[in-house]
Amino acid sequence: MNATLRLYPMALRRYLVCVSILTWLSLLTITQSVRITNLKVPHTYTLERHTEPEPLVLDCEYELGPREKGFVLKWLFNNHSIYQWIPSVKGFAMGIMKSKINTEIFTLEGSPGVISIRRPDWNMTGEYTCFVQTFESTDKRSSRLQIIVPESDFLLETKMDGARENVEVMCAVQNVFPQPVLSVNRFDTKILDSVLTQMDQNASGLYSMTVRTRIPRDKFESPTPITCAFYLLGTNYTKRRETIFYGK
Repeated sequence: MNATLRLYPMALRRYLVCVSILTWLSLLTITQSVRITNLKVPHTYTLERHTEPEPLVLDCEYELGPREKGFVLKWLFNNHSIYQWIPSVKGFAMGIMKSKINTEIFTLEGSPGVISIRRPDWNMTGEYTCFVQTFESTDKRSSRLQIIVPESDFLLETKMDGARENVEVMCAVQNVFPQPVLSVNRFDTKILDSVLTQMDQNASGLYSMTVRTRIPRDKFESPTPITCAFYLLGTNYTKRRETIFYGK
C-alpha cells in the first residue's frame, strides 16, 4: 500500500515534465513561425469628385522568426493575386491591378507589407487578403473594403398637377456607388402610396435612382415639409434634402 502511494508523486512529476516540454515547444513554434500582427485595410474609401484621388494605401504588419527561411508575402483581391514580395526579387504587381500598384512604395515606407494603389475606382470594392509564408509556416488575414462614389446630383421637386388636385413629388440621386436606397417623407412619415421607382446603372458602374409619387392635395396642409433621404448600401453614407410645400 505504501509503495503504491509513493508512485503517485513520481507519476505527477512525469506529467508535469511532459506539460512543461509541450508548453516550451508550443512557445518555440510561436516565436519561430511567421504571423501577421496587424492588417490595415480601411472599411470605406470615398472618391471625392473633381479632385485627383489619393492613393489607396494598405499595410500588412507581420513578425518573422529569426530561423524562418523562404519568406514570401502576397496580397490578394477577391482571392486573385495582385502583389508579391520575395526578398531576392522584391515587390512586383500582377493580375488586374498590375498597372495600379506602385511597386516603389516599399522603398519609401520600409515595409514589404505596404502597397499603394494609384487612382482607385469603384470596382476595387471587395475583400483584400494578406498572405505570408515560409518553408515552415503560413498565416493570412482578410478585410473588406467598400469604395464610395458620392452623388453628382441630388434633387427634390414638388409641384401641383395640371388639375391642381394632386401634389407630384420627385426625388432623384445620380451617379453613386454602391447602390442607393431612397425614400420620400411627409411630416417625418414615409410615403408609400403610389410610389414609382426607377433604378439605372450606367456603363461606368454608377447607379442613379428616381422616386416619384402623387399625393391628393387635400392631404396637405400649408406649409408642409417634404424630405427626401438616401443611403448607400453597406455604408454610413447618407444625404437628406428638404423643401416646404405651400400649396401653390
